[in-house]
Amino acid sequence: MNKCVFLSAIVFAAFLFVSCGEQKATTSLNAMDTFMTIQVYGKKPDIALEKTKKLIYQIERNISTTNEASDVYRLNHGEKISASGDTLTLTKYGLDFAKQTNGVFNPALYPVTSAWGFTTGAYKVPSENQIDELLPLTDYSKIQIDGTSINLEHGMALDFGAIGKGYTGDEAIKLLKANGIRSALLDLGGNIQALGKKTDGTEWNIGIKSPWTGKAAASIKIADKAVITSGGYERFFTADDGHNYIHIFDGKTGRPVDNGIAGVTIIAESGLYADALSTTMFVMGLKDAAAYWKEHSDFEMIIFTENQDLYYTEGLDGKLQLLTDFASVNVIR
Repeated sequence: MNKCVFLSAIVFAAFLFVSCGEQKATTSLNAMDTFMTIQVYGKKPDIALEKTKKLIYQIERNISTTNEASDVYRLNHGEKISASGDTLTLTKYGLDFAKQTNGVFNPALYPVTSAWGFTTGAYKVPSENQIDELLPLTDYSKIQIDGTSINLEHGMALDFGAIGKGYTGDEAIKLLKANGIRSALLDLGGNIQALGKKTDGTEWNIGIKSPWTGKAAASIKIADKAVITSGGYERFFTADDGHNYIHIFDGKTGRPVDNGIAGVTIIAESGLYADALSTTMFVMGLKDAAAYWKEHSDFEMIIFTENQDLYYTEGLDGKLQLLTDFASVNVIR
């Protein structure tokens, strides 16, 4: 799934001395079906960036649904393999989070999303009979892990599109820290993750993309946080009946979500957690998402509705700057 967060400042590709022998370096790459940019500050930053790029490509090779050599592709096509640490971690996390959310988050929806064409681009609306036949194949409780083996029943398939980039961001941050980087900003295809603050001691200013105009609708200052958004406005198709179907699915119905939500942004310390939450809160809808936040309160949240209303959690009071007008602005307390 594409996560659509808008970086408010252009990242310039350069090597500059900033202080105490530290340098700024930036790089860009295409991975996980998206364009990524990374800027870092530290000693020998070019070495850290090269290691980070290799890490991202390695994770992609392990969890891709389309690379025939990947763990996930081979598992989805019935092979018995010894899974990599990346694949095992994401499978365990996905299953645990699915249980915690009573299946609202589901890493096993691939058979259904494929039937709608979101994995191939050959979009279509499946028949109700076809959806009913596929739904049993999305029962995540049937997935078993035995050591390094992941056991899927015939016809079942994994897809980490909803958490893969968040996990990758966390792993990249760990690697950068280990290589002496004290300040960094990662834009992994819209998934924004910050290491520390900017070198001048101020926080990073991150823009939140409007679901309606494509411009920044709001901004927020962060340090050591992830800012990750799920929105239905980037990936959708229009059916013959004129209805738009988005790429975010309700696992209980096997159909794209249609609940009045236009976008959900999560701010949390962990990219993996924020990635999973952004999808989950979108699927839950406004009322249940607000209730979930009140119960957990270890993240902050911004919700855009299709009626152009804005809702945000009270922890963002004084931190969220609105850059456009909304039909209404509401605080979740």
